[in-house]
Amino acid sequence: MLKRLLDATLNAVTDVGNQLPEGQRAALVVYCYRRAHFRRLGLSLAKLCSRQSLAMEAGHAGELIHSQAAAADTETDSRISDVSRRGKAPVSLRSV
Repeated sequence: MLKRLLDATLNAVTDVGNQLPEGQRAALVVYCYRRAHFRRLGLSLAKLCSRQSLAMEAGHAGELIHSQAAAADTETDSRISDVSRRGKAPVSLRSV
C-alpha cells in the first residue's frame, strides 16, 4: 500500500487512502509523518482521518498531526486565493 501511495500524485492519495480502514490509515499517517521525506504524504493522509483515530494511534502527537493537516489545508486555500487575486503566486523561500 505504501508503494501505491508513493507512486500516486497527492491528488490520488485520497483515493488510495480511502481504501484503508481508519485504524490502518492513522497508523500509516504516523509512520509517514515521522519520516521527513514522507511528511507531506502523511499530512495529506491525515486529512482523511478523524482526530480521535490519530489520537488513539499516537496520543498527543496524533492530535498535533491532525491540527497541522487542517492548517496546511487552510494555508493552501489562502495561497490559491492569493494567486487568483493578483494573478501570480507569492514568492517565498520556504520549502513546501
